[in-house]
Amino acid sequence: MILRNLLYGMIIGIGFIIPGVSGGVIATILGIYEIVINKLLNFFSDFKNNFKYLAPLFIGVFISVLFLSKVILYLLNYKLFFISYVFIGLILGCIPFLVKEIKIKTNKNISYIYFTISFSLGIILFIIENNLPVLNNNLNVFTMIIAGFLYAIGKIVPGISGASLLMLIGVYKYFLSIIANPLMINLSLLIKFIPFIISFIISAIFILKLINYLLNNYFRETYSTIIGFVISSVLFIYPGSFNIGSIIITSLAFIISYNLSK
Repeated sequence: MILRNLLYGMIIGIGFIIPGVSGGVIATILGIYEIVINKLLNFFSDFKNNFKYLAPLFIGVFISVLFLSKVILYLLNYKLFFISYVFIGLILGCIPFLVKEIKIKTNKNISYIYFTISFSLGIILFIIENNLPVLNNNLNVFTMIIAGFLYAIGKIVPGISGASLLMLIGVYKYFLSIIANPLMINLSLLIKFIPFIISFIISAIFILKLINYLLNNYFRETYSTIIGFVISSVLFIYPGSFNIGSIIITSLAFIISYNLSK
């Protein structure tokens, strides 16, 4: 389990870097989304087992973010077409699993009202990102607090990319450059990141508790909302064209994701 969770963490870590890809979606594809939320919220009630499960997972995320950032930057710059269709397939491949989960746990079908609302909201976010001018990098305290909040949403809520939200306020490339070059971090820069870290931690705790409450009390509505966000997130990744190769790549990734999430 340790090696498996280490690998899962490295895969989830990719969702912390690539725009349009949510770490929450990847956790859902791997079938551990609800497990991770429950273990985080009940961490001290069963410290030994929860630590044993979560530690390799977070180490994997750390390794991925720290050491794969340069690889991801290269792929984004030179292999965007390929990597985009890989993740489109992976994301769409988990949809049948999410729909099936609603049927199994509630004995009801997907709520099309909640699905439509979240899907529409995802489209609106996509339109905003592509039509409004992006703010310049202005790393003041307020911007860092907002960035921490948005990043927490993107890391926890499946289908919403924290990287894309950071792009919206104009700080994504700067954050990624810091992650890809950790040696450039000095005390002055670290102090600037304190509001971001505090905001991220507080926001993450609140969002985790909210998601856990919604899953326990409104599972059908919550999963229907997640499905809407997940499908709309494909818009953020779509590179703008397709060919036979992209269809093959997407189909293979879909099959892998579908089998992983079952």
